[in-house]
Amino acid sequence: MLVKLMTALALVIAPSQAADLSALPGLGGLIDEHVATTMAEEKIPGVAVTVVAGGKRVVHRGYGWADVERRIPVDPERTRFLIGSETKLFTAQAALQLVRAGKLELDADVNTYLNTFKIRDAYPGRPATLRHLLTHTAGFDEDYVVGSGAHVRPLGEALAASQPARVRPPGTGLAYSNYGVALAGYLVEIASRMPFEEYIERQVLEPLGMRDSVIACGGLRDTRAYLVDGSPTRVNCADFAASGAGPSSTASDMAAYMQAQLSRDVRLGRGVADDMQRQQYTEHPSLSGMGFMWEQRSYKGHRMLFKGGDMPGMHSYMFLLPDQGIGVHVMANGDGTGGHGLDGFALAEKIIDRYLPETRPPTVKALPDASSLRYEGWYQSSRVSHGSLLKVRTLTDSPVHVTATADGGIVTTGLGGGQQRWTQFEPGVFQKEGGWSRIAFPEPGQLALSGSTVVFDQIGLLDHPWLYLGLLVWATVVSLIALLGYPVALAVRRARGRTTRGPWVPRLLAWLGSTLVVVFVVGFGTLLADQGRALPLVLQGAPVLITLLVLASLTVPLAAALLVCTTIAWRRRWWRTGARIGHTLVTMGIIAFAAVAIVYNFAGPPYT
Repeated sequence: MLVKLMTALALVIAPSQAADLSALPGLGGLIDEHVATTMAEEKIPGVAVTVVAGGKRVVHRGYGWADVERRIPVDPERTRFLIGSETKLFTAQAALQLVRAGKLELDADVNTYLNTFKIRDAYPGRPATLRHLLTHTAGFDEDYVVGSGAHVRPLGEALAASQPARVRPPGTGLAYSNYGVALAGYLVEIASRMPFEEYIERQVLEPLGMRDSVIACGGLRDTRAYLVDGSPTRVNCADFAASGAGPSSTASDMAAYMQAQLSRDVRLGRGVADDMQRQQYTEHPSLSGMGFMWEQRSYKGHRMLFKGGDMPGMHSYMFLLPDQGIGVHVMANGDGTGGHGLDGFALAEKIIDRYLPETRPPTVKALPDASSLRYEGWYQSSRVSHGSLLKVRTLTDSPVHVTATADGGIVTTGLGGGQQRWTQFEPGVFQKEGGWSRIAFPEPGQLALSGSTVVFDQIGLLDHPWLYLGLLVWATVVSLIALLGYPVALAVRRARGRTTRGPWVPRLLAWLGSTLVVVFVVGFGTLLADQGRALPLVLQGAPVLITLLVLASLTVPLAAALLVCTTIAWRRRWWRTGARIGHTLVTMGIIAFAAVAIVYNFAGPPYT
């Protein structure tokens, strides 16, 4: 039903407020056209768009439905959307207020503030600091807290129970970390002596008149979230509100926040907006990097600040053009067919193309006699979990491939599209041919992108996901054949009155192992087919997920037992040669699956 409604609903709601477009003439029509087209193509139920310029709202509109079934329209003044990681801006602001008040220090070891637990000293002499937490450079492994979906634990308790490993020294590479920002939120709790949610309401929201924003989970009111297939999903709570799990807001309130940031409003905290927007970290001086939670980006030479938020079925995008005093905010309550709601980047780029002066990429000269051979290889995003089930997200991702060219440049594959050519104009620094984008190799084995919240680490063959994807495909095909083949072969023998030669236990183990492989692949593949549904199951440690992980774990001892049985079968000549070859192939398939299960964290203790 939802799909049938999409083409008709895109402009069903009239603008909620008469727009003064004198500052940006024609902007309302541009936005209406873009939103209508995208909502129809992407099957998105509801959208709210706000543009502020010159200190006022020049566009402030709602489109479509907050609740399709009950026909509740999107109202930019009242409709609440989950804002996800945009909450990180509030967390950074709160922490910086307390830094300005002398209650926190940016460069102090976070352990000086922690009492009930400590951050593990993985790199002696190089502690994690608040500055690291607010720039995604603390070095934590990519991970998520596991919540029940019904009971949200106190922030300190959740942090103590789910501390991820630190996989790189602090300050040596961007690696987006929900845990790190949640930890910054806990420092706000400690320094202010009040719950994080209460501090944000009193010191961040109330001063700006953001009365329709809610930090605690469960404040969506009438808005529903819709997944890729168009079905509504229940919004589940998780433990890290400080990182964005649960908070909601309206387009009106987020417009007020953009205006405060653009005007450096003292109600944010004296000097706080400047601190947040100023570049605080970069992988290389030639690249844009991070402010305090603001991602520093550039489009056609125009400086842009960005922060987005993603939750299952809801997505938001916030852009500031601080030099022009323009802010753009987009909210959607559907994943759309692409899984990311209404693409705010495309809309922001259209606005820049229409209203800001056209500029040309800077001309760079190729570094003479330069070689780029040292940079060749495969590179994988730092936003990869090493120790949790979330590592599976990389199994079907293509790492970035770098190839050297004879003139000292490089060709990349996998950086936002097909092949791209880059000119080396400084040692280890490259600019895209005919474009603005820049990349650098700041350290051996590390690739950095301008304006990114991750770096890319060089990987070898044994780390390449394609190797394990191939093993998984091999294991699945062989196991499916064995799952069907063993019972059929047994039935044929009995029909012909033949007895089974050799011991039957190894064959039973092989069939059991094949069954486990097929059940896991089908079950887990079904979950991953809709990541909007899968993520809440991972967050909650759902029984269906735990059951699948237990099945995957059982393949490890089965693989070991089958390896022993297969070795003995060849030595003692159990069965005919063809049967032994078939049994060996099945054993190899189950061993291959067990290897993938261990590397990608399917096998191991289930969530508790």
